[in-house]
Amino acid sequence: MMKQLLSNLKRAARQTRAAGAWLFSRRELRTTLIAAALSAIAPIASATDLSDLSSATDVICLISGFISGPWLFGVGLVLLIFGFIAIASSEGTIAKILSGCVLGIGLAACALPILKNHFKISYVCT
Repeated sequence: MMKQLLSNLKRAARQTRAAGAWLFSRRELRTTLIAAALSAIAPIASATDLSDLSSATDVICLISGFISGPWLFGVGLVLLIFGFIAIASSEGTIAKILSGCVLGIGLAACALPILKNHFKISYVCT
């Protein structure tokens, strides 16, 4: 009985060492340190209201003035999908820049409903 217990303990120790060697290998350690650094910086980046976006608020309020409610979010998603497809299929730089503009408008259209519904940040466009 004691011999079997010792062999099981040796096998568990070997597996623990192998798992530790893999977990703290050079590549995994670097990734772990990057993740720890990003998670340390994340609380600093949290926005408290929409005015932190400065000049982008004018564009967001302009878009939300034309269309409001769930339609705005739907239109924004359609524009984002259209922009991603356009960037993926375009070959020229000008087409990619114009597709980036479509992506920006789609992101601006989605921004206000996301801030109101998911982040519970209330902002009134003036």
